[in-house]
Amino acid sequence: MSAESRTVTFPDGRHLTCDTCGNEQFEQHSWKLQTTGMTFMNLDWANRDATCYVCSVCRRIHWFHL
Repeated sequence: MSAESRTVTFPDGRHLTCDTCGNEQFEQHSWKLQTTGMTFMNLDWANRDATCYVCSVCRRIHWFHL
């Protein structure tokens, strides 16, 4: 599955820039934040989500808990 690349703008107007290559184009994804306790109780589905931006050039993942 391929996501569309776009520029990410923070609420203060700044753009997200990749720490590795300096690129400003990212794909947005959402991933579960797994915890040991919830996994032990078979409740992984109840864990929080993280918004992740994947650099379209070097593929570095930038994680944000929003």
